[in-house]
Amino acid sequence: MNTNDEISLHQILQIFTKRWKYLIVLALFFTLGALIKHKYFPSYPGSGKLIIKDIRNSQLQSIIGHAAGLSGELPSPELKGDDLVTRAEALLDIHEFYVATTNRLLELKNEEHNISLINFFKEFKKEEKNPEFIHDVANKLSTVISFNASKADILVVDAKSNNKELSVILVNETLKEAQKNLIERELDDLNRAENYFKLEIEGVRSRLDRIENSTVTKMQKNQIFSVDMEKGESSKYIGELKKNINNAKISLSNNVSKIAELQTNIKASVVKKDTGVISKFNEASQIRVLEDENRDLNLELKTYQTYLKNYETQKNGLVPFQYEIEKMNASHEFEYKIYASLNDSLARIGLQKTYVKNKVEILELERISRVHSSPPLMIMILIALTISQVFGIFSIYVYELFKPSGVEV
Repeated sequence: MNTNDEISLHQILQIFTKRWKYLIVLALFFTLGALIKHKYFPSYPGSGKLIIKDIRNSQLQSIIGHAAGLSGELPSPELKGDDLVTRAEALLDIHEFYVATTNRLLELKNEEHNISLINFFKEFKKEEKNPEFIHDVANKLSTVISFNASKADILVVDAKSNNKELSVILVNETLKEAQKNLIERELDDLNRAENYFKLEIEGVRSRLDRIENSTVTKMQKNQIFSVDMEKGESSKYIGELKKNINNAKISLSNNVSKIAELQTNIKASVVKKDTGVISKFNEASQIRVLEDENRDLNLELKTYQTYLKNYETQKNGLVPFQYEIEKMNASHEFEYKIYASLNDSLARIGLQKTYVKNKVEILELERISRVHSSPPLMIMILIALTISQVFGIFSIYVYELFKPSGVEV
Protein backbone atom coordinates (compact mmCIF):
# COMPACT_ATOMS: atom_id res chain seq x y z
CA MET A 1 0.00 0.00 0.00
CA ASN A 2 1.45 3.46 -1.00
CA THR A 3 1.68 5.86 1.92
CA ASN A 4 0.83 8.78 -0.35
CA ASP A 5 -2.54 7.25 -1.26
CA GLU A 6 -5.60 8.69 0.49
CA ILE A 7 -8.22 6.37 1.96
CA SER A 8 -11.80 7.58 2.00
CA LEU A 9 -14.38 6.92 4.71
CA HIS A 10 -16.28 4.70 2.27
CA GLN A 11 -13.22 2.47 1.85
CA ILE A 12 -12.81 2.22 5.62
CA LEU A 13 -16.45 1.19 6.01
CA GLN A 14 -16.02 -1.42 3.30
CA ILE A 15 -13.04 -2.89 5.16
CA PHE A 16 -15.04 -3.33 8.37
CA THR A 17 -18.31 -4.40 6.75
CA LYS A 18 -16.56 -7.19 4.87
CA ARG A 19 -15.68 -8.70 8.24
CA TRP A 20 -19.14 -8.38 9.84
CA LYS A 21 -19.21 -12.11 10.54
CA TYR A 22 -16.05 -11.72 12.62
CA LEU A 23 -17.68 -8.93 14.69
CA ILE A 24 -20.86 -11.00 15.22
CA VAL A 25 -18.84 -14.03 16.33
CA LEU A 26 -16.97 -11.85 18.82
CA ALA A 27 -20.25 -10.40 20.10
CA LEU A 28 -21.75 -13.85 20.58
CA PHE A 29 -18.57 -15.13 22.22
CA PHE A 30 -18.39 -12.26 24.69
CA THR A 31 -22.13 -12.48 25.42
CA LEU A 32 -21.74 -16.19 26.16
CA GLY A 33 -18.87 -15.34 28.50
CA ALA A 34 -21.09 -12.80 30.28
CA LEU A 35 -23.84 -15.41 30.71
CA ILE A 36 -21.38 -17.98 32.07
CA LYS A 37 -19.92 -15.40 34.44
CA HIS A 38 -23.39 -14.43 35.71
CA LYS A 39 -24.52 -18.04 36.11
CA TYR A 40 -21.48 -19.84 37.48
CA PHE A 41 -19.26 -17.05 38.84
CA PRO A 42 -21.65 -14.51 40.36
CA SER A 43 -20.61 -11.68 42.66
CA TYR A 44 -22.95 -10.60 45.45
CA PRO A 45 -21.92 -7.36 47.17
CA GLY A 46 -23.50 -6.36 50.48
CA SER A 47 -23.08 -3.40 52.81
CA GLY A 48 -23.98 -2.36 56.35
CA LYS A 49 -23.53 0.75 58.44
CA LEU A 50 -22.17 1.65 61.86
CA ILE A 51 -22.77 5.02 63.47
CA ILE A 52 -20.13 6.47 65.78
CA LYS A 53 -22.17 8.51 68.24
CA ASP A 54 -20.88 11.51 70.17
CA ILE A 55 -22.18 14.68 71.77
CA ARG A 56 -22.93 16.24 68.38
CA ASN A 57 -25.29 13.56 67.04
CA SER A 58 -26.78 11.87 70.13
CA GLN A 59 -28.89 13.38 72.89
CA LEU A 60 -27.98 10.52 75.27
CA GLN A 61 -24.25 10.97 74.61
CA SER A 62 -24.64 14.71 75.16
CA ILE A 63 -26.18 14.20 78.62
CA ILE A 64 -23.63 11.57 79.68
CA GLY A 65 -20.76 13.54 78.15
CA HIS A 66 -21.61 16.72 80.05
CA ALA A 67 -21.92 14.72 83.29
CA ALA A 68 -18.55 13.04 82.65
CA GLY A 69 -16.89 16.32 81.69
CA LEU A 70 -16.34 15.35 78.04
CA SER A 71 -18.05 18.37 76.47
CA GLY A 72 -14.77 20.12 75.74
CA GLU A 73 -12.74 17.08 74.77
CA LEU A 74 -14.31 16.16 71.43
CA PRO A 75 -11.82 15.88 68.57
CA SER A 76 -12.35 18.34 65.76
CA PRO A 77 -13.30 16.66 62.47
CA GLU A 78 -11.44 19.42 60.63
CA LEU A 79 -8.10 18.10 61.88
CA LYS A 80 -6.63 15.32 59.77
CA GLY A 81 -6.62 11.98 61.58
CA ASP A 82 -8.91 13.19 64.36
CA ASP A 83 -12.24 12.28 62.74
CA LEU A 84 -14.03 9.57 64.74
CA VAL A 85 -15.04 7.52 61.70
CA THR A 86 -11.59 7.74 60.07
CA ARG A 87 -9.96 6.65 63.30
CA ALA A 88 -12.42 3.74 63.65
CA GLU A 89 -11.65 2.68 60.07
CA ALA A 90 -7.91 2.68 60.82
CA LEU A 91 -8.43 0.60 63.97
CA LEU A 92 -10.56 -2.01 62.21
CA ASP A 93 -8.63 -2.46 58.97
CA ILE A 94 -5.89 -4.53 60.60
CA HIS A 95 -5.02 -8.22 60.57
CA GLU A 96 -5.98 -8.75 64.23
CA PHE A 97 -9.53 -7.60 63.54
CA TYR A 98 -9.90 -10.00 60.62
CA VAL A 99 -8.59 -12.81 62.87
CA ALA A 100 -11.25 -11.96 65.46
CA THR A 101 -13.91 -11.93 62.73
CA THR A 102 -12.69 -15.34 61.53
CA ASN A 103 -13.06 -16.78 65.03
CA ARG A 104 -16.57 -15.33 65.19
CA LEU A 105 -17.49 -16.98 61.87
CA LEU A 106 -16.03 -20.31 63.03
CA GLU A 107 -18.16 -20.20 66.18
CA LEU A 108 -21.24 -19.41 64.10
CA LYS A 109 -20.47 -22.28 61.72
CA ASN A 110 -20.04 -24.79 64.56
CA GLU A 111 -23.17 -23.61 66.39
CA GLU A 112 -25.61 -23.24 63.49
CA HIS A 113 -23.95 -25.53 60.88
CA ASN A 114 -24.56 -22.92 58.19
CA ILE A 115 -24.03 -24.43 54.71
CA SER A 116 -22.64 -21.24 53.16
CA LEU A 117 -20.05 -20.90 55.93
CA ILE A 118 -19.15 -24.58 55.72
CA ASN A 119 -18.52 -24.24 51.97
CA PHE A 120 -16.56 -21.04 52.55
CA PHE A 121 -14.16 -22.70 54.97
CA LYS A 122 -13.81 -25.74 52.71
CA GLU A 123 -12.04 -23.53 50.17
CA PHE A 124 -8.94 -23.52 52.39
CA LYS A 125 -6.60 -26.49 52.16
CA LYS A 126 -5.34 -26.38 55.74
CA GLU A 127 -7.29 -27.95 58.60
CA GLU A 128 -8.98 -25.86 61.27
CA LYS A 129 -6.62 -27.23 63.91
CA ASN A 130 -3.65 -25.80 62.03
CA PRO A 131 -2.50 -22.52 63.66
CA GLU A 132 -2.05 -20.94 60.23
CA PHE A 133 -5.62 -21.75 59.16
CA ILE A 134 -7.12 -18.74 60.94
CA HIS A 135 -4.52 -16.40 59.45
CA ASP A 136 -5.19 -17.71 55.93
CA VAL A 137 -8.91 -17.07 56.36
CA ALA A 138 -8.17 -13.63 57.83
CA ASN A 139 -6.08 -12.77 54.78
CA LYS A 140 -8.97 -13.86 52.56
CA LEU A 141 -11.44 -11.76 54.55
CA SER A 142 -9.23 -8.68 54.20
CA THR A 143 -9.71 -8.93 50.42
CA VAL A 144 -13.51 -9.32 50.49
CA ILE A 145 -14.31 -6.92 53.35
CA SER A 146 -13.64 -3.21 53.19
CA PHE A 147 -14.41 -0.14 55.33
CA ASN A 148 -15.41 3.25 53.97
CA ALA A 149 -15.83 6.44 55.97
CA SER A 150 -19.15 8.07 55.12
CA LYS A 151 -20.50 11.45 56.08
CA ALA A 152 -22.47 12.09 59.29
CA ASP A 153 -20.17 9.90 61.42
CA ILE A 154 -21.19 6.68 59.63
CA LEU A 155 -18.81 3.83 58.83
CA VAL A 156 -19.86 1.65 55.88
CA VAL A 157 -18.85 -2.03 55.81
CA ASP A 158 -18.77 -3.66 52.35
CA ALA A 159 -18.38 -7.38 51.62
CA LYS A 160 -18.44 -9.35 48.38
CA SER A 161 -18.67 -13.10 47.73
CA ASN A 162 -20.06 -15.60 45.21
CA ASN A 163 -22.90 -16.58 47.57
CA LYS A 164 -25.80 -14.32 48.50
CA GLU A 165 -26.28 -15.74 52.00
CA LEU A 166 -22.54 -15.66 52.68
CA SER A 167 -22.35 -11.97 51.77
CA VAL A 168 -25.14 -11.20 54.26
CA ILE A 169 -23.41 -13.20 57.00
CA LEU A 170 -20.04 -11.57 56.33
CA VAL A 171 -21.50 -8.06 56.51
CA ASN A 172 -23.62 -8.61 59.62
CA GLU A 173 -20.99 -10.52 61.61
CA THR A 174 -18.34 -7.95 60.67
CA LEU A 175 -20.64 -5.17 61.91
CA LYS A 176 -21.15 -6.95 65.26
CA GLU A 177 -17.45 -7.67 65.67
CA ALA A 178 -16.57 -4.07 64.74
CA GLN A 179 -19.02 -2.72 67.33
CA LYS A 180 -17.59 -5.04 69.98
CA ASN A 181 -13.99 -4.27 69.02
CA LEU A 182 -14.35 -0.48 69.09
CA ILE A 183 -16.18 -0.49 72.43
CA GLU A 184 -13.84 -2.96 74.14
CA ARG A 185 -10.78 -1.08 72.89
CA GLU A 186 -11.87 2.13 74.63
CA LEU A 187 -13.16 0.29 77.70
CA ASP A 188 -9.75 -1.35 78.03
CA ASP A 189 -8.12 2.09 78.18
CA LEU A 190 -10.63 3.24 80.80
CA ASN A 191 -10.10 0.08 82.87
CA ARG A 192 -6.36 0.72 82.92
CA ALA A 193 -7.01 4.31 83.97
CA GLU A 194 -9.42 3.10 86.66
CA ASN A 195 -6.81 0.69 88.05
CA TYR A 196 -4.25 3.51 88.07
CA PHE A 197 -6.55 5.81 90.06
CA LYS A 198 -7.43 3.03 92.49
CA LEU A 199 -3.73 2.39 93.18
CA GLU A 200 -3.06 6.11 93.59
CA ILE A 201 -6.05 6.51 95.94
CA GLU A 202 -4.84 3.54 97.99
CA GLY A 203 -1.36 5.08 98.25
CA VAL A 204 -2.66 8.52 99.28
CA ARG A 205 -5.10 6.93 101.72
CA SER A 206 -2.23 4.98 103.31
CA ARG A 207 -0.21 8.17 103.74
CA LEU A 208 -3.19 9.96 105.31
CA ASP A 209 -3.81 7.02 107.65
CA ARG A 210 -0.19 7.14 108.79
CA ILE A 211 -0.48 10.89 109.39
CA GLU A 212 -3.72 10.51 111.38
CA ASN A 213 -2.36 7.61 113.42
CA SER A 214 0.76 9.61 114.22
CA THR A 215 -1.33 12.59 115.34
CA VAL A 216 -3.65 10.43 117.48
CA THR A 217 -0.66 8.69 119.08
CA LYS A 218 0.86 12.06 119.89
CA MET A 219 -2.40 13.33 121.44
CA GLN A 220 -2.87 10.17 123.48
CA LYS A 221 0.67 10.56 124.74
CA ASN A 222 -0.27 14.06 125.94
CA GLN A 223 -3.49 12.68 127.50
CA ILE A 224 -5.79 14.37 124.99
CA PHE A 225 -8.79 12.13 124.38
CA SER A 226 -11.77 12.25 122.06
CA VAL A 227 -15.37 11.16 122.29
CA ASP A 228 -16.37 8.42 119.81
CA MET A 229 -18.55 10.61 117.62
CA GLU A 230 -18.62 11.25 113.92
CA LYS A 231 -17.61 14.57 112.45
CA GLY A 232 -20.44 17.14 112.76
CA GLU A 233 -22.50 15.14 115.28
CA SER A 234 -21.55 17.43 118.19
CA SER A 235 -22.92 20.55 116.55
CA LYS A 236 -25.98 18.67 115.37
CA TYR A 237 -26.74 17.34 118.89
CA ILE A 238 -26.26 20.74 120.53
CA GLY A 239 -28.48 22.40 117.93
CA GLU A 240 -31.19 19.81 118.56
CA LEU A 241 -31.05 20.43 122.32
CA LYS A 242 -31.31 24.20 121.83
CA LYS A 243 -34.23 23.72 119.48
CA ASN A 244 -36.08 21.54 122.04
CA ILE A 245 -35.41 24.08 124.80
CA ASN A 246 -36.77 26.88 122.64
CA ASN A 247 -39.89 24.87 121.75
CA ALA A 248 -40.54 24.09 125.40
CA LYS A 249 -40.27 27.77 126.35
CA ILE A 250 -42.66 28.76 123.56
CA SER A 251 -45.18 26.12 124.68
CA LEU A 252 -44.95 27.32 128.30
CA SER A 253 -45.51 30.92 127.23
CA ASN A 254 -48.53 29.97 125.14
CA ASN A 255 -50.03 27.94 127.98
CA VAL A 256 -49.59 30.83 130.47
CA SER A 257 -51.40 33.15 128.04
CA LYS A 258 -54.24 30.67 127.64
CA ILE A 259 -54.58 30.22 131.42
CA ALA A 260 -54.79 33.99 131.92
CA GLU A 261 -57.44 34.26 129.22
CA LEU A 262 -59.50 31.43 130.72
CA GLN A 263 -59.35 32.97 134.20
CA THR A 264 -60.61 36.26 132.76
CA ASN A 265 -63.52 34.42 131.15
CA ILE A 266 -64.39 32.72 134.44
CA LYS A 267 -64.53 36.04 136.27
CA ALA A 268 -66.70 37.54 133.55
CA SER A 269 -69.13 34.61 133.67
CA VAL A 270 -69.52 34.95 137.47
CA VAL A 271 -70.44 38.61 137.14
CA LYS A 272 -72.96 38.09 134.34
CA LYS A 273 -74.41 34.83 135.74
CA ASP A 274 -75.71 33.83 132.34
CA THR A 275 -73.30 31.06 131.27
CA GLY A 276 -74.29 28.39 133.80
CA VAL A 277 -72.25 25.80 135.68
CA ILE A 278 -71.23 23.84 132.60
CA SER A 279 -69.23 26.71 131.04
CA LYS A 280 -67.57 27.44 134.34
CA PHE A 281 -66.68 23.78 134.77
CA ASN A 282 -65.20 23.51 131.23
CA GLU A 283 -62.95 26.53 131.63
CA ALA A 284 -61.73 25.31 135.01
CA SER A 285 -60.98 21.90 133.51
CA GLN A 286 -58.99 23.50 130.70
CA ILE A 287 -56.95 25.46 133.21
CA ARG A 288 -56.12 22.30 135.13
CA VAL A 289 -55.05 20.51 131.92
CA LEU A 290 -52.83 23.40 130.92
CA GLU A 291 -51.27 23.57 134.40
CA ASP A 292 -50.48 19.82 134.24
CA GLU A 293 -48.95 20.31 130.80
CA ASN A 294 -46.85 23.20 132.12
CA ARG A 295 -45.47 21.02 134.89
CA ASP A 296 -44.39 18.40 132.30
CA LEU A 297 -42.88 21.10 130.10
CA ASN A 298 -40.92 22.53 133.03
CA LEU A 299 -39.47 19.10 133.81
CA GLU A 300 -38.61 18.57 130.14
CA LEU A 301 -37.05 22.03 129.93
CA LYS A 302 -34.86 21.45 132.98
CA THR A 303 -33.73 18.10 131.56
CA TYR A 304 -32.75 19.63 128.20
CA GLN A 305 -30.92 22.48 129.95
CA THR A 306 -29.01 19.99 132.12
CA TYR A 307 -28.00 17.93 129.05
CA LEU A 308 -26.89 21.06 127.23
CA LYS A 309 -24.83 22.30 130.15
CA ASN A 310 -23.13 18.92 130.70
CA TYR A 311 -22.42 18.36 126.98
CA GLU A 312 -21.03 21.87 126.48
CA THR A 313 -18.73 21.27 129.45
CA GLN A 314 -17.57 18.00 127.86
CA LYS A 315 -17.15 19.72 124.47
CA ASN A 316 -15.02 22.46 125.99
CA GLY A 317 -12.72 19.78 127.26
CA LEU A 318 -12.30 18.45 123.73
CA VAL A 319 -11.25 21.78 122.22
CA PRO A 320 -7.52 20.84 122.26
CA PHE A 321 -8.26 17.64 120.33
CA GLN A 322 -10.31 19.44 117.70
CA TYR A 323 -7.59 22.04 117.43
CA GLU A 324 -4.97 19.34 116.82
CA ILE A 325 -7.16 17.75 114.14
CA GLU A 326 -7.65 21.07 112.38
CA LYS A 327 -3.94 21.78 112.59
CA MET A 328 -3.20 18.35 111.11
CA ASN A 329 -5.62 18.97 108.24
CA ALA A 330 -4.04 22.34 107.54
CA SER A 331 -0.52 20.84 107.54
CA HIS A 332 -1.50 18.16 105.02
CA GLU A 333 -4.06 20.07 102.97
CA PHE A 334 -2.27 19.15 99.73
CA GLU A 335 -2.65 15.40 100.40
CA TYR A 336 -6.34 15.81 101.18
CA LYS A 337 -6.88 17.79 97.96
CA ILE A 338 -5.12 15.09 95.94
CA TYR A 339 -7.26 12.44 97.60
CA ALA A 340 -10.47 14.33 96.77
CA SER A 341 -9.30 14.96 93.19
CA LEU A 342 -8.45 11.29 92.63
CA ASN A 343 -11.86 10.20 93.91
CA ASP A 344 -13.55 12.71 91.62
CA SER A 345 -11.58 11.38 88.62
CA LEU A 346 -12.48 7.80 89.52
CA ALA A 347 -16.17 8.72 89.63
CA ARG A 348 -15.89 10.36 86.20
CA ILE A 349 -14.40 7.20 84.71
CA GLY A 350 -17.61 5.33 85.57
CA LEU A 351 -19.61 7.88 83.57
CA GLN A 352 -17.11 7.70 80.73
CA LYS A 353 -17.60 3.91 80.59
CA THR A 354 -21.33 4.48 80.15
CA TYR A 355 -20.52 6.99 77.40
CA VAL A 356 -18.30 4.48 75.57
CA LYS A 357 -20.77 1.58 75.88
CA ASN A 358 -23.34 3.65 73.95
CA LYS A 359 -20.85 5.11 71.48
CA VAL A 360 -21.02 2.59 68.60
CA GLU A 361 -24.37 1.43 67.22
CA ILE A 362 -25.23 -0.80 64.27
CA LEU A 363 -27.29 1.51 62.12
CA GLU A 364 -28.19 -0.89 59.31
CA LEU A 365 -27.76 -4.64 58.97
CA GLU A 366 -27.69 -6.30 55.56
CA ARG A 367 -30.75 -8.31 54.44
CA ILE A 368 -30.76 -11.15 51.96
CA SER A 369 -33.62 -9.54 50.00
CA ARG A 370 -31.41 -6.52 49.23
CA VAL A 371 -28.45 -8.50 47.90
CA HIS A 372 -28.35 -8.88 44.10
CA SER A 373 -25.74 -10.02 41.63
CA SER A 374 -23.43 -7.25 40.49
CA PRO A 375 -23.46 -6.09 37.81
CA PRO A 376 -26.99 -7.07 36.67
CA LEU A 377 -27.31 -9.46 33.71
CA MET A 378 -28.46 -6.86 31.15
CA ILE A 379 -25.70 -4.45 32.10
CA MET A 380 -23.17 -7.27 31.91
CA ILE A 381 -24.39 -8.22 28.38
CA LEU A 382 -24.17 -4.59 27.24
CA ILE A 383 -20.64 -4.35 28.61
CA ALA A 384 -19.70 -7.62 26.88
CA LEU A 385 -21.10 -6.40 23.53
CA THR A 386 -19.28 -3.08 23.82
CA ILE A 387 -15.97 -4.75 24.67
CA SER A 388 -16.40 -7.29 21.84
CA GLN A 389 -16.97 -4.60 19.21
CA VAL A 390 -14.12 -2.44 20.45
CA PHE A 391 -11.83 -5.46 20.43
CA GLY A 392 -13.04 -6.54 16.96
CA ILE A 393 -12.58 -3.11 15.37
CA PHE A 394 -9.17 -2.70 16.94
CA SER A 395 -8.02 -6.17 15.80
CA ILE A 396 -9.25 -5.49 12.22
CA TYR A 397 -7.42 -2.17 12.22
CA VAL A 398 -4.18 -3.79 13.39
CA TYR A 399 -4.51 -6.56 10.81
CA GLU A 400 -5.07 -4.08 7.98
CA LEU A 401 -2.18 -1.96 9.18
CA PHE A 402 0.34 -4.78 9.15
CA LYS A 403 -1.18 -6.95 6.37
CA PRO A 404 1.30 -8.15 3.74
CA SER A 405 1.09 -6.09 0.53
CA GLY A 406 0.41 -9.14 -1.69
CA VAL A 407 -2.75 -10.17 0.20
CA GLU A 408 -6.06 -8.90 -1.13
CA VAL A 409 -8.33 -6.90 1.10
